[in-house]
Amino acid sequence: MNIASDPNKSLGRVYQEDPCSIRSIFQRDRDRIIHSKAFRKLQNKSQVFFSTTNDIFRTRLTHTIEVSQIARTIANHLSLNIDLCETIALAHDLGHPPFGHSGEESLNSFMYEVGGFDHNLQTLKVVTILERQYAQFSGLNLCFESLDGIVKHNGPIGDNNKMIKVFWNENISLGGDRGIDLKLLPSLEAQVASLSDDIAYCAHDISDGHEAGILSLMSLQSAPFFHEFLCLEQSFEVPASLSVAQGCRDLIKYLVNDLIEHSRDNIRNLYKNPACMSTANLIEFSSDTTKKVLELKKYLFKNLYRSREINFMRRKAEGVLKVLFDHFFNSLDDIPKLLSENNYYSKFKSSRHRNLNLVGDFIASMTDKEALETFNTIRTKIR
Repeated sequence: MNIASDPNKSLGRVYQEDPCSIRSIFQRDRDRIIHSKAFRKLQNKSQVFFSTTNDIFRTRLTHTIEVSQIARTIANHLSLNIDLCETIALAHDLGHPPFGHSGEESLNSFMYEVGGFDHNLQTLKVVTILERQYAQFSGLNLCFESLDGIVKHNGPIGDNNKMIKVFWNENISLGGDRGIDLKLLPSLEAQVASLSDDIAYCAHDISDGHEAGILSLMSLQSAPFFHEFLCLEQSFEVPASLSVAQGCRDLIKYLVNDLIEHSRDNIRNLYKNPACMSTANLIEFSSDTTKKVLELKKYLFKNLYRSREINFMRRKAEGVLKVLFDHFFNSLDDIPKLLSENNYYSKFKSSRHRNLNLVGDFIASMTDKEALETFNTIRTKIR
């Protein structure tokens, strides 16, 4: 049984195109993502810290590259399709607004009237509607396997994801969904991309938190799970930064190996019971490691994501985005025509709902740098 997604059996694209003579359909999708404007903008979008804070801290782009590298390694060892796995990994954060999750929380509040803001839905909107690189169609016209993996990499789309289901049905299924069912489990490649995301951010958020002076060595020595990888008993004195760096590398190595070994066992069992393919994720950590990762995430939430320093950034982000949202909602002509004249916005029955979505999409496309510069320009005019 070949469990890897086969590019030669792809369901195709919404808008049919002639195949590329030198690349598979998944490789072509990967390249389209890398060459997109939305991908390039990730270099100046926050991961945890504002991208303008420190050149060493991860941005959405460097985080995405780390996720992609981990995903390729795992896919290779599990004999999955590396190109599709990489495509999903590279695209998974394209919908993030400026200022990371703080920006997402703010936009979600401002857009409550139209269902809020969700970066996974925004990613789908970017690759199907908002990215403009081709005269023949909006978006990147990715194949259905890529779209399915992007929208479902965190799991099937249930009734609690009504906005995604509505968007899919109105803007993608019209091209012929060719068998895609949002309620089914994602592909194994999408499952790999999702857990590679967890592996990457657990490790590099510890690294950046320590670099910022928020997570002290003493705190990390008592951190659940991570303390197991801090080797402090050296025959010679090692700087704390190097001990933490080594601990982060060892954490990634442990998690990758655990995921590969446990997932390989699941795949072997699949051969005995093929029905398991559609009832449960096959790509997963061992139960013991799953519990440890959950405890580590709780530690990071309390000690890093809700630290005094990050809370200060969250408040600043909310203030900046509030000014931007109010300004552009009342000055729609300031939004580039390439976006405002997109046919997508003509589908809204209410002009207010159209404008809320338009402003939200425009601000979500901004980098931290663009948002801060625009904010300063607006404040200068007000004065």
